[in-house]
Amino acid sequence: QELNSFNYLDLYRLADLFNLTLLEKAVIDFLVKHLSELLKSRPEDVLTLPYCLLQEVLKSDRLTSLSEEQIWQLAVRWLEHNCHYQYMDELLQYIRFGLMDVDTLHTVALSHPLVQASETATALVNEALEYHQSIYAQPVWQTRRTKPRFQSDTLYIIGGKKREVCKVKELRYFNPVDQESALIAAIANWSELAPMPVGRSHHCVAVMGDFLFVAGGEVEHASGRTCAVRTACRYDPRSNSWAELAPMKNCREHFVLGAMDEYLYAVGGRNELRQVLPTVERYCPKKNKWTFVQSFDRSLSCHAGYVADGLLWISGGVTNTAQYQNRLMVYEPNQNKWISRSPMLQRRVYHSMAAVQRKLYVLGGNDLDYNNDRILVRHIDSYNIDTDQWTRCSFNLLTGQNESGVAVHNERIYLVGGYSIWTNEPLACIQV
Repeated sequence: QELNSFNYLDLYRLADLFNLTLLEKAVIDFLVKHLSELLKSRPEDVLTLPYCLLQEVLKSDRLTSLSEEQIWQLAVRWLEHNCHYQYMDELLQYIRFGLMDVDTLHTVALSHPLVQASETATALVNEALEYHQSIYAQPVWQTRRTKPRFQSDTLYIIGGKKREVCKVKELRYFNPVDQESALIAAIANWSELAPMPVGRSHHCVAVMGDFLFVAGGEVEHASGRTCAVRTACRYDPRSNSWAELAPMKNCREHFVLGAMDEYLYAVGGRNELRQVLPTVERYCPKKNKWTFVQSFDRSLSCHAGYVADGLLWISGGVTNTAQYQNRLMVYEPNQNKWISRSPMLQRRVYHSMAAVQRKLYVLGGNDLDYNNDRILVRHIDSYNIDTDQWTRCSFNLLTGQNESGVAVHNERIYLVGGYSIWTNEPLACIQV
């Protein structure tokens, strides 16, 4: 029978009575999806929801039809309806106070009689206020009350170049709600969000605590000159806003940025003088500060990197003497040491790397032929972390891609954009 606004409560009671878990889940999913419209069309039904059902709905990451302030207001109305105050301390645990802004926390929550009457509720609101005061440390202070609500994991593209624009500020996202829609990412409508403070290309992006970090890259000055920069910024999807961070020690482009534990690591790249760097530095959000760690044993740029198994893996790249590399190196943060692993099956620069099920994959990029001319690499090679062995995959990229963005979603690797070595122009290509 189809779930609708007239029968969902009866079906939930039936599921609860006979322990029909699939039906119970279907009712919860229906409420999560339609709660906003049900509050408008049948508010009395919502206010009489059984506590266990309301609890499951409020804790859902996919409850996006209401703002957190509206979710708070619903919880208050439900508690006051038929005097459900015995559930207050537990129910308010599912309100994500960290997603409310400071003004709302003061005017709507902290001053409310229910909050003032409860030590638990007051502590939850004060926790959120302290979270907002510690701007830079927020990525490492994440709890379930600061986690953003999303329909599904979201793919973002940030900055870069377009044919008509030298440096792009824009931030766009694609929300693959299910596997079927994930297959049509290339023709999907990528929606726009708040742009970066400054347009940049050849930059790096990393994720920590559901924040997007952008560092380095190349920017265009008023004179028209472009050069590498050390600046860094952070995007918060909760508020669709950007914050400037402390700059790196070195200007960097064509480098790698990875998030491990509570730190970001920036590896190699080229500086503002186009010198290739061996240096590695890490960013501490709590201190909003970059410090140098163990350098590479050689200068390296145009390499690929990925964090997997709690380690930072670096492959390929080119040295300051223009030597293309096939090396695989791994950084052990606890020992502050770089360790060499089995080399790749061929040299690669401007390639991408990703990890799926304890295997690293290297995709795209280019190499040099016997005449020292650049050639596109369409082969995909995989590396087994447990056996330290490389294997050539039986399938290739449909077309070669260089300097592409890469992301993993539902065990699919997305290779996005980049540029053509033949035309030296940006690509709109997406391969999955």
